Amino acid sequence: MPQVTADVHTDGMEIIELDPADGDLVSGAFDVMTAAHAVDHPENPAPHRATFVAGLSYPPPDEDEAHFVAVEDGQVRALLGIGMPNRGNLHFAWAWIIVHPEHRRKGIGSALVDTYVAYARGRGRTELTLDTHMSWEGGLERSKAGQLFNEHHGFKLALTWINRRCAVDALDAATEQALLEKAEAAAGDEYEVISWIGRTPEELVETMARIDSTILAEVPLGELGLEPETIDAELKNAKADRNEAMGMKIVQTVARHRGTGEVVANTCVFIHDDGEFPDAYQGITIVDKDHRGHRLGLLLKIVNVRLVRENFPHIRAIWTDNADVNAPMIDINVTLGYEIVDAGGEFSRKFEA
Repeated sequence: MPQVTADVHTDGMEIIELDPADGDLVSGAFDVMTAAHAVDHPENPAPHRATFVAGLSYPPPDEDEAHFVAVEDGQVRALLGIGMPNRGNLHFAWAWIIVHPEHRRKGIGSALVDTYVAYARGRGRTELTLDTHMSWEGGLERSKAGQLFNEHHGFKLALTWINRRCAVDALDAATEQALLEKAEAAAGDEYEVISWIGRTPEELVETMARIDSTILAEVPLGELGLEPETIDAELKNAKADRNEAMGMKIVQTVARHRGTGEVVANTCVFIHDDGEFPDAYQGITIVDKDHRGHRLGLLLKIVNVRLVRENFPHIRAIWTDNADVNAPMIDINVTLGYEIVDAGGEFSRKFEA
């Protein structure tokens, strides 16, 4: 398979692997992201420059990443991001492509798809995905251009997620308190609720790694061929190191089963370390299958949003996405006041090994 490691030239355009130390290209790439956001989905959270720049230098410890830019006349016209798991699921790769709105329909996106396929196939990946924004009933109308583009290049829809937004004060105080009390009653005395901001306390790293390892086995994945992964304490701490390097604050609440001492439910919210950025992102909420039916998900999310309000008063909204078939979590989010904004699709293309 071909290895994409050097500049590629096509019709006056260069496709260059992005060096995090190249400030001009990094700035150009971020400008493309900002311009596309303003046209394609301005209601969604804007790209955050500091996080983007730091993320280039600090890739996820369990993924190999690469970024490419399409450069024409000295200007960045488009950006390609590629990620490949490096511990398990070694057949898999994911990517996103952003083309500046003023330079679309010129073949730049197609050239980046070719770059992606060559790069991932050259590293033995046989299932490749591309994502895009989509419309959803009750939400905003989104262009079908991304979906049609992916399908044109042989990618088929494998997973649909619904993107929702919730004001941190979506519920009035009385309603929120009533929901909390009902959830606390359902949970009973069997569970201890623990919260923190930042890194996982050292005494909880092992048990948190255990529940994190269940995520891919429990969340709906549609037609994506992903296998459960094992998270250990070393990886858990490495991810925390990356979050700190990227300036991300984590607000986390868990339920620990008093009988076993194990964490059996977990939720978290990611917040930029930026007092002027008003949006936060809901991370995975998961409840161990042996402990469902006690309203632990609802309980933890209410406790956690209160922590967000108390500690980060500049945050106005929390964003989340759920697979369209994930009815239990969608029900919780609707109860908490999450409203549909749009949707997204993961499009997959499979190759022979």
